[in-house]
Amino acid sequence: MRIALIPIHDPDVVLTDLGLAILALYLGRRLWTEPGRGALSKAGAVLLGGLASAAFWGAIFHAFFPADTATFAGFVAWIPVVLSITVAAATMLELALRILMPRLAQRVRRTVVAAYAATFLAVVLLVDESFTSIVGFYVPALILLLIAAGQQAIRDRSTGWALIGIGLTISLGAALLQQAEVSIHPVYFDHNAVYHVVQGMALVVLYLGFRRVPEAPTSFRAAGSSSP
Repeated sequence: MRIALIPIHDPDVVLTDLGLAILALYLGRRLWTEPGRGALSKAGAVLLGGLASAAFWGAIFHAFFPADTATFAGFVAWIPVVLSITVAAATMLELALRILMPRLAQRVRRTVVAAYAATFLAVVLLVDESFTSIVGFYVPALILLLIAAGQQAIRDRSTGWALIGIGLTISLGAALLQQAEVSIHPVYFDHNAVYHVVQGMALVVLYLGFRRVPEAPTSFRAAGSSSP
């Protein structure tokens, strides 16, 4: 595939990545600007924004760096993807800790999240930059937030938290499909493209969940009022 004589590699991956970026950016912006919403919705918007950024830079990476990270230029192009996913994962971890451990001091919670993000970046950028390594850090934060969402859905009988849990489950399934290299076609719609489509479904459900969730559940309020 060529655009203005410039060769575009993996067009299925690039186009689905761009579609995912546009979708996540649109949903995140709606969540951020919706009147009457507070810190919880803002956190959801940051999560969607991080995933939008990861998808956009992922499209650039797949389009113009066919050797992936084997070249220095490819490795540099991969760094914004890693940073974006780190932001998304750290946001999920912070939310999960606020809900599951509401009495944890804010200073301690922030230290844990910062240490997690620093370790994430150090390992992926200095030891193993593969997407498998990224998934190894991203998925535990996702699962922790999934547990927190399930707890809140049961405690508050909240449709919003139930939707967030469903969205996270779909996102987890997308990551597992990508790692298992499940594809519709090995060339025209490979496992990365499948991942993007399923992840897009997850983002829609997450958006609906963050829109419907109570803005300040008991545990979230308690976490917000923890001593610094």
